[in-house]
Amino acid sequence: MISGVSTASMSNALTSSIVGLQKRLSVAQKEVTTGQHADLVGDLGSQFTRDSSMHLSMSDIDAVTTSNNVVSSRLAVTQTSLQKLSTDAQDMLKALVPAQGGIVDAAGFTQQAKSSLGDMISTLNVSDGGVPVFGGVNGDKPPIADYFGNPTSAAKSALEGAFTSAFGFPPSDPRVSTITGAQMSAFLSGPMANLFSAANWTANWSSASDQPLQNRISLTRTSDTSVTANESAMQKLAAGYSMLSDLNLQNLSTDALQAVVSTATNYFSQGASGLTNLQQRVGVMQSDVHGAQDNLATTKDLLSTQIGTLENVDPTQASVTVNNLMTQIETSYALTARIQQLSLAKYL
Repeated sequence: MISGVSTASMSNALTSSIVGLQKRLSVAQKEVTTGQHADLVGDLGSQFTRDSSMHLSMSDIDAVTTSNNVVSSRLAVTQTSLQKLSTDAQDMLKALVPAQGGIVDAAGFTQQAKSSLGDMISTLNVSDGGVPVFGGVNGDKPPIADYFGNPTSAAKSALEGAFTSAFGFPPSDPRVSTITGAQMSAFLSGPMANLFSAANWTANWSSASDQPLQNRISLTRTSDTSVTANESAMQKLAAGYSMLSDLNLQNLSTDALQAVVSTATNYFSQGASGLTNLQQRVGVMQSDVHGAQDNLATTKDLLSTQIGTLENVDPTQASVTVNNLMTQIETSYALTARIQQLSLAKYL
């Protein structure tokens, strides 16, 4: 028995081969275009799990890096704000120096203190990206109430109430001229100082949290990334400014006025020193975030290299594969055409 092969079966076989070659060509062309294996699961095999894990790490790095950019912006605003507070406190201290020698500009002190207290409140209420910088974890509203607001703020009411309770008349009363130096000193070190205790500060002045913001600044480290309006330095400054603003300096006796000036000077000195410490703390935070960013970038570069080693194809070999497949397809088309031309009729 003689077996035979028909031209139809040969043509069908070549057509099927062409379809397979075209599929392989599509894959090869994709690899040339992307530079990567088209079928990562199939091509990487057991290495695919490791590859997926590295991609997750890359995504984590990107998320932390983005967060650190926000943190860096917030810390920069914080440093600028602390410097503003420090400059105003130093200016107030310089203005008070002549008073130590008896040269007292009561009206000037009052005006400068009011202006600086207003600036301090605005500075502590500054936001970055819509989030109050000095609010700590309580970021839903500005942390410091307007001391000079209408209706009268809780802080201003508390000061006037403490004064009236101590002396029997409010600070605006002309009888403040009868207050002795000893009486004023006792008030300033007692009821007035108590107004700026931690409890009264949060009750009358601040809605900020004692807890600062924290952020994950690296893959393994979470750190404080803010300071809050509840820092002691802020309380010292507010105490100094408010006593100069609201104790009716122009009508005080010389001894009482000297007691206020001396106490305010001490508060501003402590506040300025505290601000310096805060600036140093924020500087450390900035340095930590910067260092973390550098380490994240290095780690990302390393992971990117390792992923590329697994996923990338040899561009030269990929191009050779494409050319070979195109040649095979062209040859198959040519053979199919010639087979389809075969007919016994041509030989009869």
